[in-house]
Amino acid sequence: MADNKPDILDILGSLPSQEGYSPMDRYRDFRKVESTDEGKRVLREILSWGRMFRAPILGKPIDPYAMAVAFGERNIALKLLATLYNEPKEQLIRSTTRKKRDVQIVQTD
Repeated sequence: MADNKPDILDILGSLPSQEGYSPMDRYRDFRKVESTDEGKRVLREILSWGRMFRAPILGKPIDPYAMAVAFGERNIALKLLATLYNEPKEQLIRSTTRKKRDVQIVQTD
């Protein structure tokens, strides 16, 4: 029987590059995904994996390694929320050339 499952390395290799991907692009992409019912369910699942809806498990005695893992998971969920709900601000960058002054609008985190 043939295995029709896609190879995870092929999937990872086909992902687009982050080169040229600005904070505003990231914000717009995250907001677009979150605007669908499916996106909201996925967001809820990721936030639950990040322990956003329950207290971290500390146990007795407190295991510092387990605590570091729990807070790392929570940190990813917090970063996801920050990306979704904090629109990046535009910043003017001025560069001087010999012939003229150029003004560029650059996205910042």
